[in-house]
Amino acid sequence: MTNEQNPKKRMILNAFDMNCVVHQNPGMWAHPDDQAYRRTDLDYWINLAKTLERGGFDCLFLADVLGFYDVYGGSRESALRNAAQAPVGDPMIPVSAMAAVTERLGFGVTSSLTYELPYSFAKTMSTLDHLTKGRVAWNIVTSYQASAAVNLGLDAQISHDERYDRADEFMEVCYKLWEGSWEDDAVVLDKENRIFTDPSKVHDINHEGLNYKVPGAHLEQPSPQRTPFLFQAGASSRGMEFAGKHAEAVFVIGTSPEELRPTVDKIRAQAAKEGRDPQSVKVIVMLTPITAPTDEEAQAKLTDYYKYASSEAGLTLFGGWTGIDLSSAPDDQPLENVESDAIRAMLDMLTRVDSEVVWTKERLGKWLSIGGFSSSVVGSPTTIANELERWMEIADVDGFNFGRVVAPGTMEDFVDLVVPELRKRGHVPQEALEPMTLRERFTGDARLPEEHSGAQYRLGATASVSR
Repeated sequence: MTNEQNPKKRMILNAFDMNCVVHQNPGMWAHPDDQAYRRTDLDYWINLAKTLERGGFDCLFLADVLGFYDVYGGSRESALRNAAQAPVGDPMIPVSAMAAVTERLGFGVTSSLTYELPYSFAKTMSTLDHLTKGRVAWNIVTSYQASAAVNLGLDAQISHDERYDRADEFMEVCYKLWEGSWEDDAVVLDKENRIFTDPSKVHDINHEGLNYKVPGAHLEQPSPQRTPFLFQAGASSRGMEFAGKHAEAVFVIGTSPEELRPTVDKIRAQAAKEGRDPQSVKVIVMLTPITAPTDEEAQAKLTDYYKYASSEAGLTLFGGWTGIDLSSAPDDQPLENVESDAIRAMLDMLTRVDSEVVWTKERLGKWLSIGGFSSSVVGSPTTIANELERWMEIADVDGFNFGRVVAPGTMEDFVDLVVPELRKRGHVPQEALEPMTLRERFTGDARLPEEHSGAQYRLGATASVSR
Protein backbone atom coordinates (compact mmCIF):
# COMPACT_ATOMS: atom_id res chain seq x y z
CA MET A 1 0.00 0.00 0.00
CA THR A 2 1.40 3.42 -0.93
CA ASN A 3 1.79 6.32 1.48
CA GLU A 4 -0.93 8.18 -0.40
CA GLN A 5 -3.35 5.30 0.29
CA ASN A 6 -2.33 4.97 3.94
CA PRO A 7 -2.49 8.39 5.62
CA LYS A 8 -0.23 8.68 8.64
CA LYS A 9 -0.66 10.41 11.98
CA ARG A 10 -1.12 14.18 11.84
CA MET A 11 2.24 15.79 12.58
CA ILE A 12 2.39 19.04 14.53
CA LEU A 13 4.83 21.47 12.89
CA ASN A 14 6.15 24.35 14.96
CA ALA A 15 8.96 26.74 14.13
CA PHE A 16 11.18 27.44 17.14
CA ASP A 17 12.67 30.92 17.20
CA MET A 18 13.51 33.86 19.41
CA ASN A 19 13.73 37.62 19.02
CA CYS A 20 17.53 37.51 18.93
CA VAL A 21 20.37 37.00 16.47
CA VAL A 22 21.76 33.73 17.89
CA HIS A 23 19.17 31.36 19.29
CA GLN A 24 20.35 27.71 19.38
CA ASN A 25 22.87 28.20 16.56
CA PRO A 26 26.02 29.74 18.06
CA GLY A 27 28.29 31.31 15.48
CA MET A 28 25.85 31.08 12.57
CA TRP A 29 25.11 34.80 12.57
CA ALA A 30 28.40 35.20 10.66
CA HIS A 31 27.24 32.93 7.82
CA PRO A 32 26.72 34.99 4.63
CA ASP A 33 23.17 33.60 4.22
CA ASP A 34 22.03 34.46 7.74
CA GLN A 35 19.75 37.48 8.11
CA ALA A 36 18.82 37.18 11.79
CA TYR A 37 20.39 40.59 12.38
CA ARG A 38 17.23 41.93 10.67
CA ARG A 39 15.05 40.74 13.55
CA THR A 40 14.56 44.40 14.64
CA ASP A 41 12.75 44.99 11.33
CA LEU A 42 9.06 44.08 11.46
CA ASP A 43 9.21 42.84 7.86
CA TYR A 44 11.55 40.07 9.04
CA TRP A 45 8.78 38.64 11.23
CA ILE A 46 6.03 39.26 8.70
CA ASN A 47 7.92 37.35 6.00
CA LEU A 48 8.67 34.49 8.40
CA ALA A 49 4.98 34.21 9.32
CA LYS A 50 3.97 34.13 5.65
CA THR A 51 6.52 31.40 4.93
CA LEU A 52 5.29 29.25 7.82
CA GLU A 53 1.65 29.72 6.87
CA ARG A 54 2.45 28.69 3.30
CA GLY A 55 4.09 25.56 4.66
CA GLY A 56 1.11 24.52 6.75
CA PHE A 57 2.90 25.12 10.05
CA ASP A 58 0.74 25.04 13.15
CA CYS A 59 2.63 27.50 15.31
CA LEU A 60 5.60 29.84 15.63
CA PHE A 61 6.99 29.10 19.09
CA LEU A 62 8.95 32.07 20.46
CA ALA A 63 11.42 31.59 23.30
CA ASP A 64 12.67 34.33 25.62
CA VAL A 65 15.19 35.06 28.36
CA LEU A 66 15.26 37.89 30.89
CA GLY A 67 18.97 38.02 31.66
CA PHE A 68 22.43 37.75 30.14
CA TYR A 69 24.29 34.45 29.76
CA ASP A 70 27.05 35.51 32.13
CA VAL A 71 28.33 32.25 33.63
CA TYR A 72 31.08 31.64 31.01
CA GLY A 73 34.12 33.59 32.15
CA GLY A 74 32.06 35.17 34.92
CA SER A 75 30.75 38.01 32.75
CA ARG A 76 28.42 38.90 29.88
CA GLU A 77 31.31 39.77 27.53
CA SER A 78 31.21 36.55 25.50
CA ALA A 79 27.42 36.70 25.20
CA LEU A 80 27.61 40.21 23.77
CA ARG A 81 30.59 39.55 21.52
CA ASN A 82 28.94 36.42 20.06
CA ALA A 83 25.33 37.66 20.11
CA ALA A 84 24.48 34.64 22.29
CA GLN A 85 20.84 35.49 22.96
CA ALA A 86 21.88 39.10 23.53
CA PRO A 87 20.66 41.54 22.45
CA VAL A 88 17.14 40.12 22.76
CA GLY A 89 13.71 41.65 22.21
CA ASP A 90 10.27 40.91 23.57
CA PRO A 91 8.55 37.92 21.92
CA MET A 92 5.04 39.37 22.17
CA ILE A 93 5.48 42.62 20.28
CA PRO A 94 5.70 41.22 16.70
CA VAL A 95 2.74 38.85 17.15
CA SER A 96 -0.04 41.27 16.18
CA ALA A 97 1.71 42.18 12.92
CA MET A 98 2.25 38.51 12.07
CA ALA A 99 -1.34 37.67 12.91
CA ALA A 100 -2.52 40.41 10.54
CA VAL A 101 -0.86 38.74 7.52
CA THR A 102 -1.90 35.16 8.39
CA GLU A 103 -5.15 33.31 9.05
CA ARG A 104 -4.09 29.93 10.43
CA LEU A 105 -0.63 30.18 11.99
CA GLY A 106 -0.59 30.08 15.78
CA PHE A 107 1.83 31.98 18.02
CA GLY A 108 3.35 30.57 21.19
CA VAL A 109 4.91 33.30 23.34
CA THR A 110 7.19 32.69 26.30
CA SER A 111 6.57 34.64 29.47
CA SER A 112 8.03 33.96 32.90
CA LEU A 113 5.37 34.09 35.57
CA THR A 114 8.07 34.52 38.23
CA TYR A 115 8.37 38.16 37.16
CA GLU A 116 4.78 38.92 36.17
CA LEU A 117 1.65 39.80 38.11
CA PRO A 118 -1.30 37.59 37.16
CA TYR A 119 -3.85 40.42 37.08
CA SER A 120 -2.04 42.48 34.43
CA PHE A 121 -0.63 39.44 32.62
CA ALA A 122 -4.12 37.98 32.14
CA LYS A 123 -5.18 41.18 30.40
CA THR A 124 -2.16 41.07 28.06
CA MET A 125 -2.85 37.50 26.99
CA SER A 126 -6.57 38.12 26.53
CA THR A 127 -5.69 41.07 24.30
CA LEU A 128 -3.39 38.91 22.16
CA ASP A 129 -6.00 36.17 21.98
CA HIS A 130 -8.53 38.69 20.67
CA LEU A 131 -6.17 40.22 18.12
CA THR A 132 -5.03 36.82 16.80
CA LYS A 133 -8.62 35.48 16.68
CA GLY A 134 -7.73 32.84 19.22
CA ARG A 135 -4.36 31.78 17.80
CA VAL A 136 -2.15 32.50 20.79
CA ALA A 137 -0.44 30.12 23.19
CA TRP A 138 1.51 30.82 26.36
CA ASN A 139 4.77 28.98 26.98
CA ILE A 140 4.83 28.90 30.78
CA VAL A 141 8.31 29.25 32.26
CA THR A 142 9.60 30.13 35.72
CA SER A 143 13.09 31.34 34.59
CA TYR A 144 16.47 29.99 35.64
CA GLN A 145 18.90 32.90 35.27
CA ALA A 146 20.37 34.56 38.36
CA SER A 147 21.02 37.71 36.32
CA ALA A 148 17.30 37.99 35.61
CA ALA A 149 16.42 37.66 39.28
CA VAL A 150 18.74 40.41 40.51
CA ASN A 151 17.73 42.83 37.76
CA LEU A 152 14.05 42.27 38.39
CA GLY A 153 14.13 43.19 42.05
CA LEU A 154 15.13 40.00 43.87
CA ASP A 155 18.21 39.51 46.02
CA ALA A 156 18.71 36.04 44.55
CA GLN A 157 16.96 33.47 42.38
CA ILE A 158 13.95 31.83 44.04
CA SER A 159 14.57 28.12 44.62
CA HIS A 160 13.45 25.70 41.89
CA ASP A 161 10.54 24.03 43.70
CA GLU A 162 9.35 27.29 45.25
CA ARG A 163 9.15 28.82 41.77
CA TYR A 164 6.78 26.02 40.78
CA ASP A 165 4.72 26.45 43.97
CA ARG A 166 4.26 30.11 43.08
CA ALA A 167 3.50 29.08 39.51
CA ASP A 168 0.62 26.86 40.62
CA GLU A 169 -1.00 29.79 42.42
CA PHE A 170 -0.29 32.14 39.50
CA MET A 171 -2.15 29.72 37.22
CA GLU A 172 -5.07 29.54 39.66
CA VAL A 173 -5.46 33.32 39.60
CA CYS A 174 -5.29 33.41 35.81
CA TYR A 175 -7.88 30.65 35.46
CA LYS A 176 -10.21 32.54 37.78
CA LEU A 177 -9.79 35.69 35.68
CA TRP A 178 -10.01 34.01 32.27
CA GLU A 179 -12.61 31.35 33.02
CA GLY A 180 -14.65 32.61 35.95
CA SER A 181 -14.91 36.38 35.94
CA TRP A 182 -17.03 37.25 32.89
CA GLU A 183 -20.10 35.33 31.79
CA ASP A 184 -20.26 34.39 28.12
CA ASP A 185 -23.04 36.88 27.40
CA ALA A 186 -21.78 39.72 29.62
CA VAL A 187 -21.14 41.98 26.62
CA VAL A 188 -24.60 42.87 25.25
CA LEU A 189 -23.70 45.85 23.03
CA ASP A 190 -27.19 47.28 23.50
CA LYS A 191 -27.07 50.72 21.84
CA GLU A 192 -30.76 51.43 22.34
CA ASN A 193 -30.53 51.09 26.11
CA ARG A 194 -26.93 52.29 26.20
CA ILE A 195 -25.59 49.16 27.91
CA PHE A 196 -22.35 47.80 26.55
CA THR A 197 -21.67 45.28 29.33
CA ASP A 198 -24.21 43.92 31.80
CA PRO A 199 -22.53 44.64 35.18
CA SER A 200 -24.38 41.77 36.86
CA LYS A 201 -22.51 39.31 34.64
CA VAL A 202 -19.00 40.41 35.60
CA HIS A 203 -17.75 38.89 38.85
CA ASP A 204 -14.94 39.51 41.32
CA ILE A 205 -12.64 36.51 41.81
CA ASN A 206 -11.83 37.23 45.49
CA HIS A 207 -8.51 35.43 45.40
CA GLU A 208 -6.31 35.54 48.49
CA GLY A 209 -3.38 33.15 48.57
CA LEU A 210 0.17 32.81 49.82
CA ASN A 211 1.70 34.88 47.01
CA TYR A 212 -1.11 36.82 45.33
CA LYS A 213 -4.12 38.81 46.45
CA VAL A 214 -6.52 39.64 43.62
CA PRO A 215 -10.01 40.61 44.79
CA GLY A 216 -11.40 42.14 41.60
CA ALA A 217 -12.68 41.18 38.16
CA HIS A 218 -10.83 40.58 34.90
CA LEU A 219 -10.35 43.81 32.97
CA GLU A 220 -10.87 42.33 29.48
CA GLN A 221 -13.92 40.63 28.02
CA PRO A 222 -13.68 36.90 27.20
CA SER A 223 -11.44 36.13 24.23
CA PRO A 224 -12.01 33.31 21.71
CA GLN A 225 -10.08 30.74 23.80
CA ARG A 226 -10.52 32.51 27.17
CA THR A 227 -7.44 30.68 28.48
CA PRO A 228 -4.66 30.72 25.83
CA PHE A 229 -3.39 27.33 24.71
CA LEU A 230 -0.80 26.25 27.31
CA PHE A 231 2.75 25.11 26.52
CA GLN A 232 5.29 24.13 29.17
CA ALA A 233 8.88 22.88 29.09
CA GLY A 234 9.90 21.67 32.55
CA ALA A 235 11.85 18.37 32.58
CA SER A 236 12.42 18.03 36.35
CA SER A 237 10.09 15.90 38.48
CA ARG A 238 8.45 19.07 39.82
CA GLY A 239 8.22 20.44 36.29
CA MET A 240 6.52 17.26 35.08
CA GLU A 241 4.08 17.43 37.98
CA PHE A 242 3.23 21.00 36.94
CA ALA A 243 2.89 19.92 33.30
CA GLY A 244 0.56 17.07 34.22
CA LYS A 245 -1.77 19.56 35.84
CA HIS A 246 -1.57 22.51 33.46
CA ALA A 247 0.19 21.87 30.13
CA GLU A 248 -1.71 21.10 26.95
CA ALA A 249 1.56 20.67 25.06
CA VAL A 250 4.99 19.91 26.50
CA PHE A 251 8.21 20.97 24.77
CA VAL A 252 11.06 18.48 25.21
CA ILE A 253 14.58 17.94 23.90
CA GLY A 254 16.36 14.64 23.38
CA THR A 255 19.44 13.26 21.70
CA SER A 256 17.62 10.23 20.24
CA PRO A 257 14.05 8.91 20.17
CA GLU A 258 15.09 5.90 22.23
CA GLU A 259 16.58 8.14 24.91
CA LEU A 260 13.54 10.43 24.90
CA ARG A 261 10.80 7.79 25.17
CA PRO A 262 10.97 7.32 28.99
CA THR A 263 10.52 11.08 29.42
CA VAL A 264 7.47 11.08 27.17
CA ASP A 265 6.02 8.14 29.09
CA LYS A 266 6.49 10.01 32.38
CA ILE A 267 4.75 13.10 30.99
CA ARG A 268 1.76 11.08 29.86
CA ALA A 269 1.65 9.14 33.16
CA GLN A 270 1.64 12.40 35.11
CA ALA A 271 -1.29 13.67 33.04
CA ALA A 272 -3.19 10.44 33.72
CA LYS A 273 -2.47 10.87 37.44
CA GLU A 274 -4.24 14.23 37.22
CA GLY A 275 -7.29 12.55 35.69
CA ARG A 276 -6.53 13.63 32.15
CA ASP A 277 -6.34 11.64 28.93
CA PRO A 278 -2.56 11.08 28.57
CA GLN A 279 -2.81 11.42 24.78
CA SER A 280 -4.50 14.82 25.16
CA VAL A 281 -1.11 16.29 26.14
CA LYS A 282 0.80 16.98 22.94
CA VAL A 283 4.52 16.29 23.22
CA ILE A 284 6.67 18.41 20.91
CA VAL A 285 10.40 17.69 20.50
CA MET A 286 13.01 20.10 19.18
CA LEU A 287 14.92 19.09 16.06
CA THR A 288 17.12 21.15 13.73
CA PRO A 289 16.58 20.25 10.05
CA ILE A 290 19.22 20.68 7.35
CA THR A 291 17.84 19.68 3.99
CA ALA A 292 18.60 19.85 0.28
CA PRO A 293 17.40 17.93 -2.79
CA THR A 294 19.88 15.09 -2.09
CA ASP A 295 21.56 13.62 0.98
CA GLU A 296 24.95 14.60 -0.40
CA GLU A 297 23.94 18.23 -0.86
CA ALA A 298 22.50 18.33 2.66
CA GLN A 299 25.74 16.95 4.12
CA ALA A 300 27.68 19.58 2.16
CA LYS A 301 25.48 22.25 3.78
CA LEU A 302 26.26 20.86 7.23
CA THR A 303 29.99 20.90 6.46
CA ASP A 304 29.69 24.52 5.36
CA TYR A 305 27.74 25.49 8.48
CA TYR A 306 30.38 24.04 10.77
CA LYS A 307 32.92 26.46 9.26
CA TYR A 308 31.04 29.21 11.12
CA ALA A 309 30.49 27.36 14.40
CA SER A 310 31.67 29.24 17.47
CA SER A 311 32.78 27.03 20.33
CA GLU A 312 32.99 30.03 22.66
CA ALA A 313 29.43 31.05 21.84
CA GLY A 314 28.21 27.48 22.33
CA LEU A 315 29.91 27.25 25.73
CA THR A 316 28.46 30.64 26.67
CA LEU A 317 24.95 29.29 26.12
CA PHE A 318 25.96 26.04 27.85
CA GLY A 319 27.05 28.01 30.91
CA GLY A 320 23.70 29.75 31.11
CA TRP A 321 21.75 26.52 30.67
CA THR A 322 23.74 24.47 33.19
CA GLY A 323 25.54 26.92 35.50
CA ILE A 324 28.87 25.31 34.51
CA ASP A 325 31.76 27.62 33.54
CA LEU A 326 34.19 25.85 31.22
CA SER A 327 36.14 28.98 30.31
CA SER A 328 39.27 27.88 32.20
CA ALA A 329 39.21 24.24 31.05
CA PRO A 330 41.86 23.31 28.44
CA ASP A 331 40.39 23.08 24.94
CA ASP A 332 41.64 19.56 24.24
CA GLN A 333 41.39 17.99 27.71
CA PRO A 334 38.75 15.26 28.07
CA LEU A 335 35.88 16.66 30.06
CA GLU A 336 35.79 13.49 32.14
CA ASN A 337 38.94 14.82 33.84
CA VAL A 338 37.10 17.94 35.04
CA GLU A 339 36.06 17.51 38.69
CA SER A 340 32.37 18.30 38.67
CA ASP A 341 29.25 16.27 39.45
CA ALA A 342 27.35 18.41 36.95
CA ILE A 343 29.92 17.60 34.24
CA ARG A 344 29.60 13.87 34.96
CA ALA A 345 25.82 14.00 34.59
CA MET A 346 26.21 15.95 31.35
CA LEU A 347 28.75 13.45 30.02
CA ASP A 348 26.29 10.64 30.64
CA MET A 349 23.89 12.40 28.28
CA LEU A 350 26.63 13.06 25.71
CA THR A 351 27.63 9.39 25.72
CA ARG A 352 24.17 8.64 24.36
CA VAL A 353 24.88 11.05 21.50
CA ASP A 354 28.02 9.15 20.46
CA SER A 355 29.63 6.59 22.75
CA GLU A 356 32.84 6.63 20.69
CA VAL A 357 33.55 10.35 21.03
CA VAL A 358 36.00 11.74 23.58
CA TRP A 359 34.25 14.93 24.61
CA THR A 360 36.41 18.00 25.06
CA LYS A 361 35.54 21.62 25.64
CA GLU A 362 36.19 22.45 21.98
CA ARG A 363 34.15 19.50 20.66
CA LEU A 364 31.24 20.27 22.99
CA GLY A 365 31.12 23.91 21.91
CA LYS A 366 31.12 22.93 18.24
CA TRP A 367 28.42 20.28 18.73
CA LEU A 368 26.17 22.83 20.45
CA SER A 369 26.39 25.15 17.42
CA ILE A 370 23.75 23.17 15.49
CA GLY A 371 20.62 23.06 17.62
CA GLY A 372 22.06 23.32 21.12
CA PHE A 373 21.29 20.17 23.13
CA SER A 374 18.73 18.99 20.57
CA SER A 375 19.27 16.55 17.72
CA SER A 376 19.67 17.58 14.11
CA VAL A 377 18.30 15.79 11.05
CA VAL A 378 20.29 16.08 7.84
CA GLY A 379 19.33 14.85 4.40
CA SER A 380 16.98 14.90 1.45
CA PRO A 381 13.22 15.40 1.95
CA THR A 382 12.79 11.62 1.96
CA THR A 383 15.51 11.15 4.56
CA ILE A 384 14.12 13.93 6.75
CA ALA A 385 10.55 12.59 6.53
CA ASN A 386 11.72 9.07 7.38
CA GLU A 387 13.57 10.36 10.43
CA LEU A 388 10.58 12.40 11.64
CA GLU A 389 8.40 9.31 11.35
CA ARG A 390 10.97 7.36 13.36
CA TRP A 391 10.86 9.91 16.18
CA MET A 392 7.07 9.82 16.25
CA GLU A 393 6.94 6.03 16.31
CA ILE A 394 9.72 5.34 18.82
CA ALA A 395 9.46 8.36 21.12
CA ASP A 396 5.63 8.72 20.89
CA VAL A 397 5.89 12.45 20.18
CA ASP A 398 3.13 14.36 18.42
CA GLY A 399 5.27 16.82 16.51
CA PHE A 400 8.33 19.01 16.35
CA ASN A 401 9.77 22.39 17.21
CA PHE A 402 12.15 23.06 14.33
CA GLY A 403 15.13 25.26 15.13
CA ARG A 404 16.99 27.37 12.61
CA VAL A 405 20.60 27.23 11.52
CA VAL A 406 20.35 30.28 9.27
CA ALA A 407 17.46 32.68 8.87
CA PRO A 408 15.32 32.55 6.83
CA GLY A 409 16.97 29.73 4.85
CA THR A 410 16.33 26.85 7.26
CA MET A 411 12.56 27.43 7.31
CA GLU A 412 12.34 28.21 3.59
CA ASP A 413 14.18 24.97 2.75
CA PHE A 414 11.91 22.95 5.02
CA VAL A 415 8.73 24.47 3.58
CA ASP A 416 9.83 24.12 -0.04
CA LEU A 417 11.44 20.68 0.17
CA VAL A 418 10.21 18.67 3.17
CA VAL A 419 6.60 19.81 3.56
CA PRO A 420 5.57 18.48 0.10
CA GLU A 421 6.91 15.06 1.14
CA LEU A 422 5.04 15.22 4.46
CA ARG A 423 1.87 16.18 2.62
CA LYS A 424 2.31 13.25 0.25
CA ARG A 425 2.60 10.92 3.26
CA GLY A 426 -0.51 12.31 4.94
CA HIS A 427 1.21 14.00 7.89
CA VAL A 428 0.29 17.53 6.80
CA PRO A 429 -3.07 18.37 5.16
CA GLN A 430 -2.91 18.83 1.38
CA GLU A 431 -5.26 21.80 1.56
CA ALA A 432 -5.07 24.72 3.95
CA LEU A 433 -7.22 24.18 7.02
CA GLU A 434 -10.08 26.53 7.75
CA PRO A 435 -9.16 29.37 10.14
CA MET A 436 -9.69 28.25 13.73
CA THR A 437 -8.35 28.85 17.21
CA LEU A 438 -5.06 27.23 18.14
CA ARG A 439 -6.71 24.98 20.72
CA GLU A 440 -9.23 23.81 18.11
CA ARG A 441 -6.35 23.00 15.82
CA PHE A 442 -4.68 20.86 18.47
CA THR A 443 -7.69 19.44 20.35
CA GLY A 444 -10.87 20.14 18.35
CA ASP A 445 -12.35 22.58 20.90
CA ALA A 446 -11.67 26.26 21.56
CA ARG A 447 -12.18 25.92 25.32
CA LEU A 448 -10.26 24.06 28.00
CA PRO A 449 -11.51 20.46 28.29
CA GLU A 450 -13.61 19.65 31.35
CA GLU A 451 -10.89 17.37 32.73
CA HIS A 452 -8.29 20.17 32.75
CA SER A 453 -7.55 21.69 36.15
CA GLY A 454 -8.37 25.17 34.88
CA ALA A 455 -11.94 24.18 33.97
CA GLN A 456 -12.94 23.96 37.63
CA TYR A 457 -12.80 27.75 37.83
CA ARG A 458 -15.30 28.16 35.01
CA LEU A 459 -18.56 29.82 35.98
CA GLY A 460 -21.02 27.09 36.98
CA ALA A 461 -18.31 24.45 37.46
CA THR A 462 -18.92 22.14 40.42
CA ALA A 463 -15.42 20.72 40.89
CA SER A 464 -13.71 21.49 44.18
CA VAL A 465 -10.80 23.92 44.10
CA SER A 466 -7.45 22.25 44.72
CA ARG A 467 -4.64 24.02 46.50
